[in-house]
Amino acid sequence: MLIGHGWDLHQHSENKTLKLGGVNFGEQGFEGHSDGDILLHALCDALLGATGKKDLGHYFPSNESTPKDIPSTDILSEILNVVEYEKFILSNVDITIITQKFNVQDKAVKIQNNLSKLLKIPVEKINIKGKSTDDYGIIGDQKASLAIVSLLLDNA
Repeated sequence: MLIGHGWDLHQHSENKTLKLGGVNFGEQGFEGHSDGDILLHALCDALLGATGKKDLGHYFPSNESTPKDIPSTDILSEILNVVEYEKFILSNVDITIITQKFNVQDKAVKIQNNLSKLLKIPVEKINIKGKSTDDYGIIGDQKASLAIVSLLLDNA
C-alpha cells in the first residue's frame, strides 16, 4: 500500500470563478497560473507523492511552459498518466478544505460525484470535510483557502 499526501493554498480572486474538484461554482475563485483548483492540485501532489514522483510544479510549472488558465482537470488527466494510475486501486481519498470564504459542505456532493467520475472510483471512497481558522490568519481574513488531500493506493 502507498500513502499520498498533498496540499495547495491559493489567494482568492475577484477575476476568476471558483473551481473545486473540477466543478465550477458561480462565486469568487482563486488566483493562479492555471484555473486555481486547489483541490485538484492537492490531489495531484498526493498521487505523485504516493508513487514516488516529483511534485506538481515539476510537471506543470507556473511559467510559460504551462498554458495560462489550463483547466486543472487537464492537469489531473496528465498526472494520472505520469503515475500510471491504471496499475493501482485507489482505496480512499480524504479531503479537507480550510476556508472561511464559502461553505464546503454545500459543495461536497457535487465535488464527490465529479471526483468519482474523474478517478473512476465509487463516491463512497471520497470524503470531504470543511474547516475554518476561526478568523485567524490569511484564511480567516478570507484572503486565501487551503486544500489538503490524503489517499491510499494499492497495486491492482
